[in-house]
Amino acid sequence: MVIKSYTFEAEPVLMDFHDFRHCTFKRCRLIFCGYSNLRIDSCRFEDCRWEFSGPAMATLELLSNLNRSGTELGRLIVQQAIAIITQPPPGGPAQAPAFVPQPRTNPAPTSQPPSPSLPSAPTSEPSHGQGQ
Repeated sequence: MVIKSYTFEAEPVLMDFHDFRHCTFKRCRLIFCGYSNLRIDSCRFEDCRWEFSGPAMATLELLSNLNRSGTELGRLIVQQAIAIITQPPPGGPAQAPAFVPQPRTNPAPTSQPPSPSLPSAPTSEPSHGQGQ
């Protein structure tokens, strides 16, 4: 749903399923569950707090646990997620190179099999599906 030029004040706002344009948020709890994308265009935020729930929170908890695991695979997955997050949007400035894991300089001996490699970050090349 598109919401234009509306002022939210001192209230919880479910961010999922919305397209906010030129809105103002004052002292709000901004709740994102991750059930859909959202759009925020030219909005103002004053003393607001973001909260995460549902699939969005589950994703953050997974990445946090992987980061704390201390494993090479956990580190690679978290770095891959960061690379995806920091990649410029399609049509924006030149694309950042896809994350390529670098080998450790002094690998510790291990009896575990090597970690599987991760796919590269998605590119912003336009799709060539039907109807485009």
